[in-house]
Amino acid sequence: MIKQQTIRPADLQQALEKGALLLTANKRLAESCRRLYEQAQLEKGHAVWPTPQIMPWSAWLQTLWEAVIINTEQALPMVLNTAQEQLLWKQVISESLKDNPLQQINSTLRRAQQAWQLLQSWQLPLSSGVFSVNSDTAAFYQWANAFTRLCRKNNWLSAAKLASALAEEPAAQALAAAMHRQKQAGGEMLLLGFDLLTPQQDVLLKALLEDGLKVKWLQQAGREPAHRPLRLACKDTRDELGLMARWVRQCLAENPQAGIGVVVPELSAQRDMIVQALDRILVPEALLPGAESVARPYNISLGRPLSQYPVIACALQVLRLLRYETTLAELSPLLLSPYIAGYEEESSARALLDRRLRETGELNISVNSLRFFAAQQEQPHYCPQLLAQLDHWLQLQTEAKEKQGGSQPAGYWPDYFSLLLKALGWPLGRSLNSEEYQAACAWQELLGEFAALEVLGRKMRLSEAVAQLARMADERIFQPQTGALPVQVLGLLEAEEQQFDHLWVCGLHDGAWPPPAKANPFIPLSLQREQRLPQASEAQALALAKHITRALLASADSVIVSYPLREGEAELGPSPLILELDTIAPEDLDCWRGSDSLQLVHQSRNTESLADDPAPALNEAVERAGGGSQIFKLQAACPFRAFAEQRLGARPFAQAEIGLNAMVRGSLVHRVLEKFWSTIQTQQQLLQLDEDALKAMIAQAVGEATEEQRRFYPQTLKGRFLELEKKRLQQQAQQWLALEKQRAPFRVIAKEQRYQLRAGGIEVRLFIDRIDALDDGRLVLIDYKTGNVSAAQWFGERPDEPQLPLYSMAVEGELAAVCFGQIRAGEIKFKGVSAEEGLLPAVKSWEKLGQTKFEDSWQQVLANWRSGIERLGESFRQGNAEVDPKRYPGSCEYCDLT
Repeated sequence: MIKQQTIRPADLQQALEKGALLLTANKRLAESCRRLYEQAQLEKGHAVWPTPQIMPWSAWLQTLWEAVIINTEQALPMVLNTAQEQLLWKQVISESLKDNPLQQINSTLRRAQQAWQLLQSWQLPLSSGVFSVNSDTAAFYQWANAFTRLCRKNNWLSAAKLASALAEEPAAQALAAAMHRQKQAGGEMLLLGFDLLTPQQDVLLKALLEDGLKVKWLQQAGREPAHRPLRLACKDTRDELGLMARWVRQCLAENPQAGIGVVVPELSAQRDMIVQALDRILVPEALLPGAESVARPYNISLGRPLSQYPVIACALQVLRLLRYETTLAELSPLLLSPYIAGYEEESSARALLDRRLRETGELNISVNSLRFFAAQQEQPHYCPQLLAQLDHWLQLQTEAKEKQGGSQPAGYWPDYFSLLLKALGWPLGRSLNSEEYQAACAWQELLGEFAALEVLGRKMRLSEAVAQLARMADERIFQPQTGALPVQVLGLLEAEEQQFDHLWVCGLHDGAWPPPAKANPFIPLSLQREQRLPQASEAQALALAKHITRALLASADSVIVSYPLREGEAELGPSPLILELDTIAPEDLDCWRGSDSLQLVHQSRNTESLADDPAPALNEAVERAGGGSQIFKLQAACPFRAFAEQRLGARPFAQAEIGLNAMVRGSLVHRVLEKFWSTIQTQQQLLQLDEDALKAMIAQAVGEATEEQRRFYPQTLKGRFLELEKKRLQQQAQQWLALEKQRAPFRVIAKEQRYQLRAGGIEVRLFIDRIDALDDGRLVLIDYKTGNVSAAQWFGERPDEPQLPLYSMAVEGELAAVCFGQIRAGEIKFKGVSAEEGLLPAVKSWEKLGQTKFEDSWQQVLANWRSGIERLGESFRQGNAEVDPKRYPGSCEYCDLT
């Protein structure tokens, strides 16, 4: 067994200069060693130098295997890449769990692959007797055997077995030949960053030693810190990260070239908080909207899933359009994406198109519906470039459907996906910054990995291919290259063997450090402890934590170790592994004490006096007031809201809902009754219809009305939902017409009639649902409502619902009644006020209505309505925009301006 040795950094550099091969435990340590070597060469005055042999262990194994393939005539197995191996494992596990669909496949898959890696690294025996201790281990035994059979049958090799395969024939002989050059150069092989060597590594290294290659297992000599490490208690995690960021800024101010490390045990969970804390202190401009290309002085070792990078999320969303329909929530970011060609030319129109799609109220939108709205030339949301791209995209899709039929080999899909992305102009919306460009390159690599799935022999349907590619993008952790930066944010394991000038270790509280043992559930615990696997027992977990702690404390001239005193409701203390460190109080910490960006904004506040002058008066020569009766309703509720919404256009986005929203359902009721009364124009004709004829006429009106709406709501008005909606409309129309039969005789003289009226100096356009004429010639004004309404809302100086009082001003002729026709489940009735009793079922005369106690005649009621409407209109026209809610806070409850 190889014993670990200590080496000084200078000796390591010298060994590399002599041609040594340095293998590291991870990619980040390899990059760090490479940068240190380059820095050492520059300090020696060298302008050029041979490239040092530095690579991670896993990359070296792959390189060796490729060399072995070249040096042997036998057909060696193909090494499975990550995606191929994962798909095979998923196939094996899914097959065994087909009778248990509730099992979480993804979490099971991760733990099973980890168990397989441990099995190979520690050369554990896979026998039914050992693995029969419980259902989990027994299941893994079956999966591992099934996976092994698949690999053997197809001459595939798991990457976890690569080191073992290199030490065995026929690869061993070719390996010796491949390593001969290293021996001839007199170089040795150095291992760095390995806490321990596994039995699998020992076997391979022993074979190399026997062939005469010098192999050394190293750890870097810890430096003698210039200052004793200090322990710092912080109020909570946010306070801890804030102090860390201020300390980093101070270190950079004292020496911009200093190497600064920040180590975070729970880096994945706290990544966003760390970025926010560092940005707030180091690069506050990064917090501004649209600040995408800010140069940050720090690098976070932990990448993010490739799918989370906006440019890749856009590509995946383009491919999801291949479904018959997509959700508005998925489509909206695509329309606003800067990665789709035409973004700079059509960004405003595409934003309006997004708004128009929201106004449909549908949660799901088809590509054809998107195209329909994008092609409306007379509308501000017309997008000709997007339209051309959609047409090209649809043409490619149609041609592909004719050619591809059903399932296709995995190698077919990447080219097809690339064609579709190019057709829609991805990623050509604007110039890509460095991070975006690297992510786009990683996407191309991902497509190559996807194509490599073809060797597994599986064919995929389109939906399967898109889902598989999305999963691969989710699982691929991507970290853009940033070059050498002074501040490195690392996880605990990545920080091993790294050297810094200054180091801050966060989060070492007693609840997190040392961490509990995490034995793999698919390997018998007794076997793990017998073979001394890492994390198999609390003792081993503690020993590893002590080793890491010692290494960290010796890796920089100055070290701060911090922990929060509270996490949520839980009180915390320092880790027992740092109790012996000297303490420092936050106020004694040498850190930047200036005001951060948010504090500066707060401190710069000045009380400003503003004159609450009226808004400019409405000049109809240059500005038209839209909104109809809504102007008067909002002016009565709050003048500012009327001004903001009706003159400034400050309106919220429409919210899509499941099914049809209340407005559309109301429109359907209006349309059904309009069609019915277009044929049956008098109450007498209604009374003459027998029950079957009446139902048939209503059914015809319902069918025509719903068919008209299907053009705008194709994803909603279909199938069973359409049947239920027709049934609802049929029932409500029948109930309403039964009530109409109980009225005094009438004839319908106007339906959905357009009127133009000047009220309070404002020109408004109105649409009145219906006007009936009684036998005496007087008129009844009816407005259908499917919500809950009340005639009491028409009265007062600031009526809540001034719509019908406004309508009463537009109608020429003597009014006998003004009413709502309330048509809603369980409430089919007239609600309003009339000149006298008995004109409409349950409608009171003005004399018996409590709100009219100050009027002395029906004409006085109508006149008061007119004067109230005139006052509201004049107030709006003159620019009265004060914040004056009628009832606070009730009037503000549903206001989107609050």
